[in-house]
Amino acid sequence: MGLSKIILLAALVAALSFPVARAVPASAGSTKTCSAGYVHANLSWGQKCLKAGQLCKIKGDREYHRYRFHCHTGRLSRSSAGGNASGSGCQAGYSPCLPRVADLNCGDIPESKKPIHVSGSDPYRLDGDGDGLACEP
Repeated sequence: MGLSKIILLAALVAALSFPVARAVPASAGSTKTCSAGYVHANLSWGQKCLKAGQLCKIKGDREYHRYRFHCHTGRLSRSSAGGNASGSGCQAGYSPCLPRVADLNCGDIPESKKPIHVSGSDPYRLDGDGDGLACEP
Protein backbone atom coordinates (compact mmCIF):
# COMPACT_ATOMS: atom_id res chain seq x y z
CA MET A 1 0.00 0.00 0.00
CA GLY A 2 1.46 3.36 -1.03
CA LEU A 3 2.18 6.15 1.44
CA SER A 4 -0.55 8.38 -0.04
CA LYS A 5 -3.13 5.62 0.46
CA ILE A 6 -2.01 5.14 4.07
CA ILE A 7 -2.32 8.89 4.74
CA LEU A 8 -5.75 8.98 3.12
CA LEU A 9 -6.87 5.96 5.16
CA ALA A 10 -5.57 7.56 8.39
CA ALA A 11 -7.43 10.81 7.60
CA LEU A 12 -10.64 8.87 6.97
CA VAL A 13 -10.32 6.95 10.25
CA ALA A 14 -9.65 10.21 12.14
CA ALA A 15 -12.66 11.90 10.55
CA LEU A 16 -14.94 9.02 11.47
CA SER A 17 -13.78 8.97 15.09
CA PHE A 18 -15.00 12.49 15.92
CA PRO A 19 -18.44 12.93 17.53
CA VAL A 20 -21.41 13.57 15.32
CA ALA A 21 -23.38 16.67 16.20
CA ARG A 22 -27.06 16.92 15.36
CA ALA A 23 -28.13 19.91 13.31
CA VAL A 24 -29.93 22.68 15.15
CA PRO A 25 -32.38 24.95 13.34
CA ALA A 26 -31.06 28.47 12.79
CA SER A 27 -33.94 29.91 14.81
CA ALA A 28 -32.78 27.97 17.88
CA GLY A 29 -29.44 29.77 17.91
CA SER A 30 -26.03 28.52 16.92
CA THR A 31 -25.44 26.08 19.76
CA LYS A 32 -24.17 22.62 18.98
CA THR A 33 -26.03 19.57 20.29
CA CYS A 34 -23.76 16.72 21.29
CA SER A 35 -24.41 12.98 21.26
CA ALA A 36 -24.89 11.11 24.53
CA GLY A 37 -21.64 10.75 26.47
CA TYR A 38 -20.18 14.01 25.15
CA VAL A 39 -19.94 17.40 26.88
CA HIS A 40 -20.80 20.54 24.94
CA ALA A 41 -18.06 23.15 25.18
CA ASN A 42 -17.94 26.71 23.91
CA LEU A 43 -14.20 27.20 23.34
CA SER A 44 -12.47 30.27 21.89
CA TRP A 45 -11.93 28.43 18.58
CA GLY A 46 -15.53 27.18 18.36
CA GLN A 47 -18.16 24.95 19.85
CA LYS A 48 -17.02 21.37 20.38
CA CYS A 49 -18.36 18.09 21.72
CA LEU A 50 -15.80 16.76 24.21
CA LYS A 51 -15.13 13.26 25.48
CA ALA A 52 -12.12 11.75 27.28
CA GLY A 53 -9.60 10.27 24.85
CA GLN A 54 -10.20 12.74 22.02
CA LEU A 55 -7.36 14.70 20.47
CA CYS A 56 -7.09 18.18 21.97
CA LYS A 57 -5.09 21.40 21.80
CA ILE A 58 -2.46 21.44 24.55
CA LYS A 59 -2.39 25.25 24.39
CA GLY A 60 -6.13 25.21 25.17
CA ASP A 61 -5.75 23.26 28.44
CA ARG A 62 -7.09 26.11 30.60
CA GLU A 63 -10.23 26.37 28.48
CA TYR A 64 -10.86 22.63 28.82
CA HIS A 65 -10.69 23.04 32.62
CA ARG A 66 -14.04 24.88 32.55
CA TYR A 67 -15.59 21.59 31.42
CA ARG A 68 -13.57 19.44 33.87
CA PHE A 69 -11.19 18.12 31.23
CA HIS A 70 -7.42 18.34 30.91
CA CYS A 71 -5.24 18.40 27.81
CA HIS A 72 -1.68 17.70 28.98
CA THR A 73 -0.77 14.88 26.57
CA GLY A 74 -2.62 15.85 23.38
CA ARG A 75 -5.66 13.76 24.38
CA LEU A 76 -8.49 14.85 26.68
CA SER A 77 -8.62 13.31 30.13
CA ARG A 78 -10.63 13.78 33.30
CA SER A 79 -7.54 13.81 35.55
CA SER A 80 -4.60 16.19 35.57
CA ALA A 81 -2.25 13.22 35.23
CA GLY A 82 -3.36 12.76 31.64
CA GLY A 83 -5.56 10.27 29.86
CA ASN A 84 -3.11 7.40 29.81
CA ALA A 85 -2.50 5.68 33.15
CA SER A 86 0.47 3.73 31.77
CA GLY A 87 2.24 6.97 30.84
CA SER A 88 2.83 5.79 27.28
CA GLY A 89 1.49 9.14 26.00
CA CYS A 90 4.25 11.00 27.84
CA GLN A 91 7.72 11.68 26.53
CA ALA A 92 10.24 10.14 28.93
CA GLY A 93 12.52 12.52 30.81
CA TYR A 94 10.08 15.37 31.42
CA SER A 95 7.92 16.27 34.40
CA PRO A 96 5.13 17.20 34.20
CA CYS A 97 4.12 14.96 31.34
CA LEU A 98 4.84 16.29 27.87
CA PRO A 99 3.22 14.65 24.84
CA ARG A 100 5.16 12.53 22.37
CA VAL A 101 5.27 14.69 19.26
CA ALA A 102 7.73 15.32 16.44
CA ASP A 103 8.92 18.59 17.99
CA LEU A 104 7.93 20.75 20.94
CA ASN A 105 8.98 24.26 21.92
CA CYS A 106 8.50 26.14 25.20
CA GLY A 107 5.90 28.31 23.46
CA ASP A 108 3.77 25.20 22.87
CA ILE A 109 3.59 24.40 26.59
CA PRO A 110 0.92 26.05 28.78
CA GLU A 111 2.28 28.43 31.43
CA SER A 112 0.54 26.32 34.10
CA LYS A 113 2.98 23.45 33.39
CA LYS A 114 6.17 25.52 33.51
CA PRO A 115 8.96 25.17 34.48
CA ILE A 116 9.60 21.67 33.14
CA HIS A 117 11.91 19.35 35.09
CA VAL A 118 14.28 17.49 32.75
CA SER A 119 15.85 14.21 33.82
CA GLY A 120 18.04 12.22 31.48
CA SER A 121 17.77 12.93 27.79
CA ASP A 122 16.19 16.11 26.42
CA PRO A 123 14.86 15.11 22.96
CA TYR A 124 12.97 18.41 22.56
CA ARG A 125 16.11 20.44 23.48
CA LEU A 126 14.17 22.53 26.00
CA ASP A 127 16.91 22.76 28.67
CA GLY A 128 19.44 24.94 26.86
CA ASP A 129 21.66 25.58 29.90
CA GLY A 130 21.56 21.96 31.13
CA ASP A 131 20.50 22.81 34.70
CA GLY A 132 17.57 20.34 34.75
CA LEU A 133 14.89 23.01 34.38
CA ALA A 134 13.39 23.99 31.04
CA CYS A 135 11.02 26.73 29.92
CA GLU A 136 11.88 28.83 32.94
CA PRO A 137 10.21 32.24 33.28
